[in-house]
Amino acid sequence: MHKVLNLHNWMIGLPRDIQSKVQLHFVTHRYSKGEFVFRTGDQPDFCLQVLSGRLKVCNYSVTGQEMVHTHLVKGDCVGDWSLILDEPRMNAVISCGNAEVNLLSKLHFERLYNTHPEIPKAINIAMAQRLRLMFMLAEDAGLLPLRQRLARAIIRIAYGLGHKISNGQIVIDNVSQEELAAMVSSARPSVGRELKVLAEEGSIETQYGKITINNFTDFVKRYDNLLSVEPIVKDNLNV
Repeated sequence: MHKVLNLHNWMIGLPRDIQSKVQLHFVTHRYSKGEFVFRTGDQPDFCLQVLSGRLKVCNYSVTGQEMVHTHLVKGDCVGDWSLILDEPRMNAVISCGNAEVNLLSKLHFERLYNTHPEIPKAINIAMAQRLRLMFMLAEDAGLLPLRQRLARAIIRIAYGLGHKISNGQIVIDNVSQEELAAMVSSARPSVGRELKVLAEEGSIETQYGKITINNFTDFVKRYDNLLSVEPIVKDNLNV
């Protein structure tokens, strides 16, 4: 796994004085569970950085089927692409629970972006990493069977949201089979069957809204080198 500590956080790489200038224009906003931060097709008028809680970046088919691209947690940024393109939002962002974010208005973003060349450079790096992630997800979807795609999705979630417990296991809380199905573009019953197989072989344990990976190192090795390109993950876990 190619681990990137700040995969979705372009602000952290800025010089301290420019970070301070950005922070001067932040406006804090709170969202409750299920509340849309923005919707697909909205006109872009801000970008944001997560202060606490969890957001999901997703999209929907005309029949209402959901696809979850990624989850965002403390420090992660979103919404900057649409500001740069000056085009309607390409996806939706929804709060997974109570969340607090810092909003940066389009006006202030554009002024800072045009004044400080360090900002577009930092965003370029972040966008290149995001694009690499999107290529990886497309290759997973086109080349791997469901069980392998599901295992790799669990690994990505673990790196971003999981926590270690005393015996070396990794625990992921507050993740449903519906959400996993949305991440791998499959039906929930199919995902349920594959989770059962992974549990029967001893790789994971499942409880309602919770997954425990019994030997994370071995689990990663098993599903790491399935394609020619090393998979990219956001690393909040540091294992």
